[in-house]
Amino acid sequence: MPTTTTDSWEARAAAAAPYNDYRFYNFRIWYGMVASAWLSLLARNHFAVSPARLPFTMLGFVTSVLNSILNLVQTLIFARRIRACVLEEPPIFIIGHWRTGTTFLHELLMIDERFTAPTTLECFAPADCLILYQFLRHLFNFALPPRRPMDNMPVGWDRPQEDEFALMNLGLGSPYEVVVFPNHRRARHPFLDMTGLAPEQVEAWKAGFLRFLQQVNLRSQKEQKGWESVRRIVLKSPHHTARLHILRQMFPEAKFIHVVRDPCEVFPSTVRLWRALFDTQGCQKPEFGALADGVPDIEQFVFDGMDLLYRNFFREIAEIPACNFYQVRYEDLVRTPIEELARMYSQLQFGSFGEIRPRLEAYVRALDGYKTNQHHISARQRAEVYRRWHWYMHRFGYHPSAAT
Repeated sequence: MPTTTTDSWEARAAAAAPYNDYRFYNFRIWYGMVASAWLSLLARNHFAVSPARLPFTMLGFVTSVLNSILNLVQTLIFARRIRACVLEEPPIFIIGHWRTGTTFLHELLMIDERFTAPTTLECFAPADCLILYQFLRHLFNFALPPRRPMDNMPVGWDRPQEDEFALMNLGLGSPYEVVVFPNHRRARHPFLDMTGLAPEQVEAWKAGFLRFLQQVNLRSQKEQKGWESVRRIVLKSPHHTARLHILRQMFPEAKFIHVVRDPCEVFPSTVRLWRALFDTQGCQKPEFGALADGVPDIEQFVFDGMDLLYRNFFREIAEIPACNFYQVRYEDLVRTPIEELARMYSQLQFGSFGEIRPRLEAYVRALDGYKTNQHHISARQRAEVYRRWHWYMHRFGYHPSAAT
């Protein structure tokens, strides 16, 4: 993405033509943070805010105080009901690196009314969404653009969203904190695989995560209106790829769907993703080159992230029964989505596929003509992708000449 000489949203929007909807420059995902999380994040980053972004930062402080106050109200009203709303079925986790098609699969599974997922509103405003759900949906509908800046996927407050944003906004700890202070980026974050955390930190994270899922479950039950069975929660977060040991402790019978994609496509798409998030969400004007104190350039950040995401992955999946783990290639999913989901339903024992097949077929027909972004990768980058990620390519059957 070209850089600009000013930090105004107009200039950045003009320079970032593929994702130039001004609403992404006026809305911050972290406006849903509670005050304790927001102040702690600022302190850990030494309040290193770019002057041009001070207004957003101050507004973040105001919204964090409001979120904390409203969270007290939500807790008083709903705490007992949330605790009582146990998960009758273990969640389904969609995992895999960023830009591998996990969002597409998330959307496909949501066509099945036996499933539910955290919504964008629940993930962006987890502290008060139960008491302000209808109000926030309509009041802030203008804040979201119709499509995501990095891949043209539809955006909406009621659409499925990454639960990782809720973990960040609740102050539970998340690598997504990097989008707020992009010039302090590190691929290795303590809450990525959580292996270096103290036991009490891990337990606090697990408790907070479970409480959020129970909150989602409560909202889902309120919507069901007489359904005989409780809908199963489907979660999607690339970070969960590195947390299988934690998730399997919490949910021994959880289902995992792993999505892979040609890394020569994943790399440029992920670089674009982080550039978009850093530029639109940061409290700092992002610098994409290497910085002092060992901050990697944006490409190195992406390369390191893949390695860390999969550091313990293969050891963990070796212990998961076949009926609880399914792997799909992005290329197969977009070419023959109905056939891939039919196989997935059969292996993971999701129940009758015939019930949802007509709706899936209608959804896929409606996608006809959808254009994915085209990503350029240079010969140098392609060679570096193979050097750094050859283990991924060999494991999942990709080759340096596969990408066009």
